[in-house]
Amino acid sequence: MFRGTLFAQVIAIIGAIFVAKIYGEEAYGIFGVFISIISIVSVISTLQLDKCIVISKDDTESTNWFNFLLVLIPLLTFLISALLFAFSIYFFREKLNLNLIFLSLIGALLLSFNLVNENLLTFKKKFSILSNSKIFLTISNISFQFLLYYYFNLFGLILGFLISQFLLLLFYFFKNSNVISKSNLKEIKKGIKKNNTIVKYLLPSSATNAIANNLMPILILTFFGAEEAGVYFFSLKILGTPLFLISSSVSNVFFQKSSELLNENKTELLKLTKKIVSINLILMLAFLILVNTAGMTLLESIFNHKWNNLRSYSLILSILILGRSTFNPISSLVVVLNKNLESLIFNIYLFIVNLIAIYFGYLYNDITITILILAIFGGVGYILLLAYFLNHLKTIVKI
Repeated sequence: MFRGTLFAQVIAIIGAIFVAKIYGEEAYGIFGVFISIISIVSVISTLQLDKCIVISKDDTESTNWFNFLLVLIPLLTFLISALLFAFSIYFFREKLNLNLIFLSLIGALLLSFNLVNENLLTFKKKFSILSNSKIFLTISNISFQFLLYYYFNLFGLILGFLISQFLLLLFYFFKNSNVISKSNLKEIKKGIKKNNTIVKYLLPSSATNAIANNLMPILILTFFGAEEAGVYFFSLKILGTPLFLISSSVSNVFFQKSSELLNENKTELLKLTKKIVSINLILMLAFLILVNTAGMTLLESIFNHKWNNLRSYSLILSILILGRSTFNPISSLVVVLNKNLESLIFNIYLFIVNLIAIYFGYLYNDITITILILAIFGGVGYILLLAYFLNHLKTIVKI
């Protein structure tokens, strides 16, 4: 699984650079807003009940949650689409194209369906399939974005993303087609009562986290323009691609493994957690140093010294990415240890940091101030969150 993830990392980073070169800052800024919207909507549309697939006690329970979510997701997505449409007309009618919102909702639907399928494959321990699917998604995404530039030079990035997600969904449904059936609603009601903290705490926590982590491109587009949003989003893309791919691969395994070890061997759970955090932190630190030195020189050469402020944005945002890398791979501990309330408090903190950052940046008409506040307070917040969870694991080991 790690080999597949590493290969996908390389392809994603190289592809992102050349795709950014041909599309430019404005198109990348619009794409960044698209990703922000689908990331927020996809979290809400599952009500975070997709986590119940992984923590189910047997195949019957797991597939029941899977089938229930296949019906729930489109219903909630259409409801959210109506609310978002009305919200965008009132607040962002001059900034957000309605076509962009429509495409974002299609993307959210595809992303949510894929997430549910991935959780079912995680429960079945089909990690090789998950790893290979990430490679396929990365290659197909970049390939379609290249091809579509000549026909849709502003929305080609979005359309390429949608096509690759749709193809991945077809693959997942082919793999999981044998379990698709009518869900047992009585069992679902029992499961919701049993895992009531997921809807009560994890959902608002995850929704707040999604908004906090994805709101900034929308705010930058609104207050500073599409080009600045493009540079910001591309900086996060380059810095965060390895973190995203490592976290998405490791977290699938860690979620399943930590659920078992919590009941069987708490000491091993603590050791495993420390090991994953240490390895990921070392890898990300080395990568960030490389990107901010030789990497930036190479990128400036490739972009012919366009994409202004790319070097400074990347350097500042490295603080945030490094802090985030300490916790993201083990974030499933929130569910495993039933710490949804603590997660909610932390994500409210992140949301407030975003608002404060954009306020002072807009007040002084300097986006660098916004990024500095976001990176420093966000990065420190993630490190403190990691310290809290490690301390809690140490406590339960002694019990």
